[in-house]
Amino acid sequence: AKLGTLIEKEIRRLGMPKAKFSITVTPVEELTLNGGDVADMLFSANLGEEIKSLSKVVSGGELSRIALAIKTVSAGREDSAETMIFDEIDAGLGGTTAKVVAECIAKVARNKQVLCVTHLAQIACTAATHLQISKSDDGTRTITEVIKLTADERVKEIARMASGSEIPAAIQNAREMLANARLMRNS
Repeated sequence: AKLGTLIEKEIRRLGMPKAKFSITVTPVEELTLNGGDVADMLFSANLGEEIKSLSKVVSGGELSRIALAIKTVSAGREDSAETMIFDEIDAGLGGTTAKVVAECIAKVARNKQVLCVTHLAQIACTAATHLQISKSDDGTRTITEVIKLTADERVKEIARMASGSEIPAAIQNAREMLANARLMRNS
């Protein structure tokens, strides 16, 4: 019950203010290779909806945020993984919710190493190190290149991610986003 309550609190912060989440543990008749209990996560995204098994009612975007909530709650535990990977956990998000997701990822990164693949500037600007991944081909095979960005390159990349260009207004916005993210990480 305590774990479910903590996860529900994080889910609500991640843009689902009316969501309900709980974990049930039901004993089984006979002990199996999976143990003597069956655990299920129950979820309802909206007010007035019945809470049901997560596997039956969750959308892809909701599942991503629930996974982030679970990782955020578990990141503070000593027995959790030392590295957490978020692969486009921000898919389908924008604006305020993306900012909250970025804050949660930064919170996890205080205690763990975080690798995060993202296309959102709000998320990318919170990273301590920014790697740019690009793909090309030579006509016969695909080539993936990973480059660690310098501070100046990072400003340009954040500008490109946020606005699609490197015009002066976009560059200034990227600098402000990076400065705000630095303040948030350090607070």
